[in-house]
Amino acid sequence: MIILANIFAYKKIQMFIRMSIYIVLGIVVLVVRHYNKKKTRKRMDEKTEYMMKHTKKDKNGKYPWEI
Repeated sequence: MIILANIFAYKKIQMFIRMSIYIVLGIVVLVVRHYNKKKTRKRMDEKTEYMMKHTKKDKNGKYPWEI
């Protein structure tokens, strides 16, 4: 009986350690994704502003993709 109790206790500790690692890694992934999402969005906004500034408009004041 004592051997069985030790096996269950060991398995629960092992499961707790695994779950802790998964949770920590999941939080790290979410933080990194959020940071990169903001950075990418800012870069896209800057490139769009540059493109709009340097694209010629037609005689009606519209861009080539505005039909």
